[in-house]
Amino acid sequence: MSTGIQLIKDFLVRLGPDSPLVHAALKAHARRRSFEIRYSADCIILRKSGHEMVLGKAQYIQVPQMMELFDFYFNTVESQNIDGRTVLDFSKPGLHRYIRSQMSFYFPSLPEDDVMDAYTHSYTPQVGDVVWDVGAHAGATAYFFGKMVGPYGKVYAFEPDANNFEYLKRNIDLHGLTNVIPLKKALSGSSGVAEFCMDGTAAVGLSEYLSYSDKRRFRPVSTITLPDACTELGEVPKYIKMDIEGAEVAAVEAAKDFLANHPIHFSIESNHPLHGELTYKPLDRLFSSIGYTTWFSDQFGQMFTWAKPHV
Repeated sequence: MSTGIQLIKDFLVRLGPDSPLVHAALKAHARRRSFEIRYSADCIILRKSGHEMVLGKAQYIQVPQMMELFDFYFNTVESQNIDGRTVLDFSKPGLHRYIRSQMSFYFPSLPEDDVMDAYTHSYTPQVGDVVWDVGAHAGATAYFFGKMVGPYGKVYAFEPDANNFEYLKRNIDLHGLTNVIPLKKALSGSSGVAEFCMDGTAAVGLSEYLSYSDKRRFRPVSTITLPDACTELGEVPKYIKMDIEGAEVAAVEAAKDFLANHPIHFSIESNHPLHGELTYKPLDRLFSSIGYTTWFSDQFGQMFTWAKPHV
């Protein structure tokens, strides 16, 4: 993205969801994508071909992305038929059911992407494994990992966002997941405290890695490195799923020496912009430098990186 375009987008984000300029920019983008966009007091409504997606006003930053993922969500999450329209309402917390698995989870807003095929593309957790779900959001992926590892395995679910963490615990209780342990920490390049943008969506993250964020929603969170987390938990995972909005590079960089001596399988959502490139590129360099076999692909809708240790 050119610097000029980025500056314009940054300017619009700072104006907030009620700005007439923001409304005009989103309407122009919607027309180019053959969408109709409408605004109510608290919602943004996207319509296309008889389908309607309702977003909360605070989700205005995500509107262009939701146009890209419009069909994906309608093919992933069960919708409602309202007055002849097929509707997905993500404007408020709710219980949503995935079409493929028929499993339901409580989400604070947007449901997590159903991309378990991507996360198990390289390595499928086995009965008895210790798994980390880093960026667990509301716990849908933690549920599936919990079923894979069984009662003798463990899933440590890292989720620093206070609101998402409550939904994570709620879904653990809903499904009786006795082998899923929620941890209110962010995996990062250093252990300590950092600012985290808590906007109640699946795209929350450490503020220094986000392209767009609302400083009014910044809150301090506890951070921990991969080696320090292993020490604190008293064991090394067999497998790590990671979706942490750009912080993945720093997390792996800080653990390079540790990973060279402690083999771990990785599946990482690596479609995040960082220093002018998407994170799959520096991840590939990092893992290759410590002798891991690594590869990446966008075959699951966005870029994922998989890393396999030589054992």
